[in-house]
Amino acid sequence: AIYGVSIPRDTKAIWKGEARKINYAFAAGGMEGIASVITEQLGIPVDYTVQVDLQGFVAIVDAIGGVYFDVPYDMDYHDPYQDLVIEQAKGYRLLTGDDAMQVIRHRKNNDGSHSAGDVGRLEIQQDFIKAVVDKCLRPSIFFKLPTLADIFTENVKTDLSVGNILAFAKSAYGMDPETGVSFQT
Repeated sequence: AIYGVSIPRDTKAIWKGEARKINYAFAAGGMEGIASVITEQLGIPVDYTVQVDLQGFVAIVDAIGGVYFDVPYDMDYHDPYQDLVIEQAKGYRLLTGDDAMQVIRHRKNNDGSHSAGDVGRLEIQQDFIKAVVDKCLRPSIFFKLPTLADIFTENVKTDLSVGNILAFAKSAYGMDPETGVSFQT
């Protein structure tokens, strides 16, 4: 089974003796900082870390041929300061890497509708990860694992070796994503 924990970015945490938002631990200390805070303050041991930037996320989704996903509502958000445009129609369809990136970044529409905030965004991200796991557990993807592992290691920062990635993939093969993947927030 795969268990995931989503931590809202505004969760309070202690960083070097000061009360901060937990995302500050990442900003100030990188993956080691956030892993340390999670282990010390939440009691969740962090064995390995994986950091994916937006370009890496897009590349990975595209490398597996996109992901079928049910976009829960129309998404329309434009932020010129971040050069961010999110325009996604409601419905079940194949998302490219760019489409998927827009969906997982969405928190609200410019008109204020669908403003579930960070928690709503985490739920969509969790559902999307389940869809990615479902896609990755298919035999057609399993046979591409060595190539995908290379793409993964080129586009993310991690302390997992290619051997670790392949071992985890082999142990997950045959797992039912509906019952084998769960998240807590």
